Parts: sequence; C-alpha cells; structure tokens
Amino acid sequence: MQLRETESIVIKKLKKDGSLPDEIIDRMSESLRANSLVLLPVDNIYAIAALASPENEKRISRSIKNPRKRYVRLISSFRMLDDMAVLTKNDYDFLNRIWPDEITVIMKRKNAERPGETIGVRFPRSKFLQSIIAAVDAPLIFSHLYRSFTKSALYKRVDLEKAGRGHVDRALLVEELCRKHPPATIIDISGQSISVVRAGRVSVEEIKSLFFLRKNEGEEF
Repeated sequence: MQLRETESIVIKKLKKDGSLPDEIIDRMSESLRANSLVLLPVDNIYAIAALASPENEKRISRSIKNPRKRYVRLISSFRMLDDMAVLTKNDYDFLNRIWPDEITVIMKRKNAERPGETIGVRFPRSKFLQSIIAAVDAPLIFSHLYRSFTKSALYKRVDLEKAGRGHVDRALLVEELCRKHPPATIIDISGQSISVVRAGRVSVEEIKSLFFLRKNEGEEF
C-alpha cells in the first residue's frame, strides 16, 4: 500500500514572543479543520494531533499502535473547558493561576456516561499552539511520539519525519525545538484533594501551594 505524502513545514526558530507567522498558523489550522492528522510540537515535545473526536482517537491510536491510549484535550480558552469538565469557581481560580503551562489536569467529566468518569485537559504554554487551537476553534487531542523500546520522546528531525510519513498530512518542524525536553506535569483534581500523577517540568510544590491557596480562600471540603 502506498503511503500518503506528508507536507513538511520546516522553520529554524519561533519568533521572540513564541509565536509563528500567520501563514503557518493558517496552514496547520486548515489541515485540522479538514479533519486531517498533523505532527507538531505540543509544549516542545512532538506529537500527532487532530480535532477531538472518538473517531480521531481511533485514528491516532492506530498510527501509534496503542489501542488503550487515553487522550488529553488541548484548549486555548476557558470557554472550551466549560463544555467538557465540571468545576467549581475555586477550581477555575486555581486553573487561572497555573495555566497556560506544561501542566495536564485531570478533572470530572461533564455529562459523564459512567460515575466518576474523568477527562484530562491542558491549556498549553506554547503561544503558537494556542493560536492554532484558537483558529480551529475546537479542542485538539494528541499523542506524543516515542521510540518503541526505550519509550523516550522522538526529537530528531529525521526520526520525526519518518514517524509522520504515511500517518499525517502536514508536519510542522521547528528546528530549535528538535531537542530533548522534560515531560509535562500531570495532576488530578477530580477528587477532594490534589494528587500528582506524574512529576514534570513544572514544580509540584509550586502547583500544590496554589491549590491549597485556592482551598484556603473559601472552598469547603
């Protein structure tokens, strides 16, 4: 079977403010709106991404050969969050303190089909990624790209191009981001307290201090 041809957009570096030219934002958002899979940096670690939908979850899972993958939603505004999670005012205050950043937050899913169902969400730190999501005007899902045996994230251009070939329609490669980067921090606030699922680039102590600040400001547990 002939593999689909992937268009690669290669740039050396981001602008000083972390943004990208409007033309590149338009091209990536165009692919996403067409319901295509794309490859791009998600908070400096490369990933396959698409519009959030059950069908696209299946498509990415087939590409990465992981049928049990659980997907995190990427948002560019708290308006997007309203449609997917159940949060108190103090939860919003807490999230406003920690986002945007390299932090995935697990929270209660709105309109859950099963009791206790949760959803993972991230408001990414990357300014250009925020712009792409805003242009699409819908949450994205993603899966980072890892080596099969070592489970280390792919970051070299040649490895990324090989991983995307035949799976994505368009790849955005920023050369200054083709390097190793710590993973995002993952926390869970779906219960009555905060728990750390994975320590990452953002300090857990800093996140916890902001969470307990939120608690002390009036939420009852």
